[in-house]
Amino acid sequence: MIEIALIENDKEDEDRFNKIVNDYFHSINEACNITVYGSSEDFLTAYNGQFQIVFMDIELPGMNGMDAAKKLREKDGSVLLIFLTNLAHYAIAGYEVNAADYILKPLKADAFRLKIPKVLAIIKQNHQKKLTVMTKGDVHTFTTDDLYYVEVLSHRLYYHTKKGVFDVRGTISDAEGELFNYDFRRCNNSLLVNLKHVSSIEGNNAKVGPDLLPISRPKKKTFVNELTNYLGGQL
Repeated sequence: MIEIALIENDKEDEDRFNKIVNDYFHSINEACNITVYGSSEDFLTAYNGQFQIVFMDIELPGMNGMDAAKKLREKDGSVLLIFLTNLAHYAIAGYEVNAADYILKPLKADAFRLKIPKVLAIIKQNHQKKLTVMTKGDVHTFTTDDLYYVEVLSHRLYYHTKKGVFDVRGTISDAEGELFNYDFRRCNNSLLVNLKHVSSIEGNNAKVGPDLLPISRPKKKTFVNELTNYLGGQL
């Protein structure tokens, strides 16, 4: 799920933003969650790194958006920041705070569709980890996006990937510690699943990539809840 912050004090602009953004994410089958703040001060007080994209109106009561962006950069130098503005010349100053882009107001669906794919590509690139394993003298490199699931059998980890299956010595706990932040969760004691590649739940099994994997009874409720949260309630 993409977590989005909107700092906007105009209700009409807020409603327009919510409709355009939700319609777009629905069209690409991606979940998003929008949190709206009516002032820069409220946003900066609440911010603790929970958002992947921040849409900031420049003309705000109290602290304006540009000053708020400078404060934001003191907290977080890398979160993706997009300015919303009525005047294009304001956006030039965005380079000072490493803004990813700007969009002119009033927001239009075509403008949003033109700008947002680049931003989502950056998010995707940032939210994957490159893994390297050595098996039988060969080195294999792949990303978490290419990894369907990890299986443990007789003290060996089997990485089931789009490129094939690679095995190394290890424990499922070690794999879980490395992959938990990349949305991998256990569906039973010996399988660690990439939630991104779960296409369905069929009884007590999960369809993960090309395979149907068993979900243990003790873990089913937690696993399904975590999958539902990952999908933003779309399951």
